Amino acid sequence: MESYVIEITTFAYKAAVNMEEFWKEDANIQSKFTSKQPGFISRESAYSKENNEVLVMVKWKNQASADASMQKFMTDTSVTTYVHMIEAPTMKMTRYQVK
Repeated sequence: MESYVIEITTFAYKAAVNMEEFWKEDANIQSKFTSKQPGFISRESAYSKENNEVLVMVKWKNQASADASMQKFMTDTSVTTYVHMIEAPTMKMTRYQVK
């Protein structure tokens, strides 16, 4: 098995955000942005009612691909609606190398 990177991001979305609209945007992010990035393997999203927290797990072929995707994510206008739904101070990202 080849080495790859697992990127785990957790965050809360803003209280005023409609949950149905959030999940539509999340699906758009997956199909129209993340899956189009070089080095993308897979992406899954989940929600914890107990913690009011969203978890996004993305697998990348390598660290460079994960870094490049995040750089683009921070400036790409196609993700603006999604980004504005997130409570920025709650966002946490951790990457893990699978060997």
